[in-house]
Amino acid sequence: MAGRFAGILIIAILYFLLDGLGRAVALPLPTAILGIVVLAAVLLWLGRVPEFLGNGADTLIRLFPLLFIPPLVAVSGLGALLVSHWLVLLIAISLSTFAGLAATAFIYQAFRKGQGQ
Repeated sequence: MAGRFAGILIIAILYFLLDGLGRAVALPLPTAILGIVVLAAVLLWLGRVPEFLGNGADTLIRLFPLLFIPPLVAVSGLGALLVSHWLVLLIAISLSTFAGLAATAFIYQAFRKGQGQ
């Protein structure tokens, strides 16, 4: 339990530090993207994922579906827009989902090769 909390805490601290840095130097990059790049660089430098960080990430991934509830509730109130632009929305959602899955698979493969598996 403490390992999970420590991992989540490290991820949150990294996010807030990079958010402050991004605002201070006016980076045209979202904090989440900057965080992913910094975290990936640190993990590549270490050559492994520390157990506490992996446990924290696993916990966050299990809670990830909860993030979809507010947008789904908001979209349910936009029925007319959905009816008139359904094809564009379907294409945009499909392409972005595919791009996200492809990027995730690529990163997963890179880390697996780095761990010798």
